[in-house]
Amino acid sequence: MERFGIEGERFWKSLLLFGLLLNVLVCFTSDLGLDTQVKMAVNDDGALPWGDLRPETTGQSDAFDGGERRVLPLYGLSETGIKATALVTFLGLLACLYRWSGVRSATVFSLSPAMLFSVGRGYEEVYLAVFCSVALLLFSGVLSGKYRALQCFFGGICFMAMVYSKGFTSLLGVLLGALFIGAVVLMWHELQQRQWKGTAWMARPDVVAIVSGSVVALVMFVFGLLEMNPTLAIIGQEPLRYVSALLFSVFDLGVLFVLFGMVVWPFVMPMLKGIKESRDERVAFMAGYISGIFVALVLYVAALWTYEASIWGAEWPGIIWTMGNNGRYVTMLYIPLVILMHQMNKLHSIPTLDEPKSKLKPMFATLLLLLPLSLLASVHGQTMWTDEAAEAMELETNDHFLFVSEDTLGMHWLYTFYAPLDAEQNNITGHWRSINSQWESDLNSTLSHVQVVVTSPDATLTPLGWDVKHSGESDFLNGKGEWRVLTRS
Repeated sequence: MERFGIEGERFWKSLLLFGLLLNVLVCFTSDLGLDTQVKMAVNDDGALPWGDLRPETTGQSDAFDGGERRVLPLYGLSETGIKATALVTFLGLLACLYRWSGVRSATVFSLSPAMLFSVGRGYEEVYLAVFCSVALLLFSGVLSGKYRALQCFFGGICFMAMVYSKGFTSLLGVLLGALFIGAVVLMWHELQQRQWKGTAWMARPDVVAIVSGSVVALVMFVFGLLEMNPTLAIIGQEPLRYVSALLFSVFDLGVLFVLFGMVVWPFVMPMLKGIKESRDERVAFMAGYISGIFVALVLYVAALWTYEASIWGAEWPGIIWTMGNNGRYVTMLYIPLVILMHQMNKLHSIPTLDEPKSKLKPMFATLLLLLPLSLLASVHGQTMWTDEAAEAMELETNDHFLFVSEDTLGMHWLYTFYAPLDAEQNNITGHWRSINSQWESDLNSTLSHVQVVVTSPDATLTPLGWDVKHSGESDFLNGKGEWRVLTRS
């Protein structure tokens, strides 16, 4: 590896430039992701115009029940605007990493397959990374020891912005949550400053990390068992399946996306040793912050997989392969981990991404293994056969159409037609039916006004009285097969 010159700054700067080019390229090669296209369709009232993603009647949409969703304002922009905003935000994060930490940590971030995946698809992982990192900086007081109360409050705002961006709370909830969390963090620091009896454990990173993760787990399990959240409620409804999902979730987020995807594994043992030996308030808080968020993400992703599999009637554990990319949420912890390593390096001289010491070779080898995934995410990107199908449908103002597909992500795919059809301006209404439903009989009853049907590659039935007007092929990553546009004879 020496012949690559991996010890020199010039090599890493070249690699960083390559990562930048991949992130720019993915904005041109990738269509927006399924979740992004759903969020673009949310109207001013927070409802989805063609029905909620989780319809009450299994296997069919309900255009009269749009649900209630909260999305970041940027999803009101065009496709170009969404991608440009994501790219500029990502470049800003890279610039901060490069200036504050170093070229190696910035390079790893630029070549992250998960971040390339998110930038090209317009997902909110870039913004989650901003909110998560800024909240940690403000909570811990790394930047300044002044105005701690104000820092804690604005840290709470950034923390609650993560919750808001996932649609779990309102703007009022953000404000109230920020006040509560900010007060808790401020109280935490005050207790440590006063050094009261019984607070010595608060300066031990290992203990704080365990306590933080345990408290988060307990709260989420209680919320689930009391069914205070529909997704978490699956914990009590299907405990055995949830436990199996939890094991996969730990592997997906912890091993694939953190240890391997963030190139963290060479530094784990030195970092754990430093955490065990440290008696530092700031390191303890950072360890607790990262532990709490990681546990929350692992538990939530496992619940999401279990819940979605339940409502879709999906094969288990096959659904985990379909939704395994949810592990990308954990990328929000990359910069906090870099901050933690730097803080511990000051105390114990542990290796870090920017001062890897003996860990440089395994760090570079891991990047080489990730590079094919990064190239695939950038050069290939996301493709949507529904763009071509929407053009072939030739719908007019006030028309209705039916989309037929398998249950898994069926409603998500329905909304990929929304933007290409300019559905809001043309007042076009889309309906969805599962291939396992009686959709062909619905065309002669509840959907008798529908004149156009689009079938996904999974649907091969041609109803009596309907003709194939257009057809095309979807690519391998979208299931590979023939989609069709049908019209009444």
